[in-house]
Amino acid sequence: MGQRATALMARIEWPGKPGVAAPVAPLTSAEQARFNAGRTVYESLCQACHQPDGRGQDRVAPSLLGSRLALAPPAVPVRVLVNGKEGATGLMPPLGATLSDEQIAAVLTYIRREWGQTGSPVDVAAVTDARKLTVGRARPWTESELLPMIGGAGRGGQ
Repeated sequence: MGQRATALMARIEWPGKPGVAAPVAPLTSAEQARFNAGRTVYESLCQACHQPDGRGQDRVAPSLLGSRLALAPPAVPVRVLVNGKEGATGLMPPLGATLSDEQIAAVLTYIRREWGQTGSPVDVAAVTDARKLTVGRARPWTESELLPMIGGAGRGGQ
């Protein structure tokens, strides 16, 4: 009887069941438009280093797939885009002077939802707020500065 119950439980899913991913809320029409605009930004600025599939290149750019920094609370990846990031893989150039808040929100929404990722979309207000917090910063971020903002430490965050 125990084996039958175990087999039955393995086929049933419920919210909060260990090992079962939570369902991802679909994007609203405004978020989908932002995602679509983000694809254009990604293809024109990011794809050369991070590749069409987001997997990056050795010694050039880290993978964005499952990236702790890309999927962190929006203020973290906004900082990376605005001021750049120094890391073991290379230097992410600062794009804050090149990209508007709308473009940053769009490309982050794209990165956080493309390739099967389930990150939350990023709205323009979050970008504007994060940008205000970093006014005057003239150097790229480091992983050791960014990881504490997401409650992590150590490697694996690129």
